[in-house]
Amino acid sequence: MERKWIKEHVSDLAAFGGLLLCIIFFTITTQLKGESIWSAAKLSALMADVIVTALMSVGAVFIYSLGNMDVSIGKQIGLYSTVLVLVGNKTGSLIPAVVICLVIAVAIGVINGASGEILHMYAVISSVVFSMILSGVSTIIYSNIGSRNIALRGVDTSCFKSPVVMLGVLAAETLIIGYFFNYTKFGKYAKAIGANKTAAEQCGVNIVKYKVIPYVFLACTLVVASLFQMGYTAAASDSTGVGFEMNVMVALILGGMPLNGGMKSKVLCAIIGSFTFALLDIGLPIIGIPTRLTFMVKAVIFLAVVLITCRKKTGILPR
Repeated sequence: MERKWIKEHVSDLAAFGGLLLCIIFFTITTQLKGESIWSAAKLSALMADVIVTALMSVGAVFIYSLGNMDVSIGKQIGLYSTVLVLVGNKTGSLIPAVVICLVIAVAIGVINGASGEILHMYAVISSVVFSMILSGVSTIIYSNIGSRNIALRGVDTSCFKSPVVMLGVLAAETLIIGYFFNYTKFGKYAKAIGANKTAAEQCGVNIVKYKVIPYVFLACTLVVASLFQMGYTAAASDSTGVGFEMNVMVALILGGMPLNGGMKSKVLCAIIGSFTFALLDIGLPIIGIPTRLTFMVKAVIFLAVVLITCRKKTGILPR
């Protein structure tokens, strides 16, 4: 019985074990270096590192439960951060900017969610197209501005730097997404589609509708993440958001999220993975690993986790 339970929960155990191992390892090694990772300054940096990745990852759980991924996440964060600054400077308030970003995000989410099913192609293709389109839009905006970065003026963003606010917003988003994901048909149908799309369709699930809704949830969380991304520095640039889609993927996999989605998908994967990812991001440079090498270390860890947790009888990866 115990062996069966362990086999069924190997991903969860690996995720919790990885986080615990990182906590113990970096607590000891950073102390030996004379610079504790739990100092006030490092905790502040840790929260700043965690918050954006965690907010994005919590929303992305819906997408990954379908067995899909969205590679336009980084470009969307870059666009929304830019819109927040530009509109904030024009109006002196972030509220109109948030509304505009939500409209854009939901529109992109609906197209990303529906196009794959309607056009009979992998959903990731439409997100690749949007990634290129948004990259072009960003280039045009910053070319017209004549600068690679813009600062927010006249709007107080100090709340976005508060660890209490960060944790509060993350907890609220996790509870909301967790409720919809675990206790409503939106999450149950998303997991059912990821587990077996044909079976879900034969059971009467509207595939297009219940593929679009997860992308709408993601859209809302990306706008929230953009607020904290922009608010922490009170600025945006043409490089804002670069690589964020990979950060989300790595965080979710480190948290135990199955790449093929389905019933084993959990919101908790996003939280565990985001904190593990942030600990690696903050801790590796402290113990003396050059920044350029931290990417290689994280890549090796990511590959090891994928090989351990994502094996299937038919091959290494689900696709």
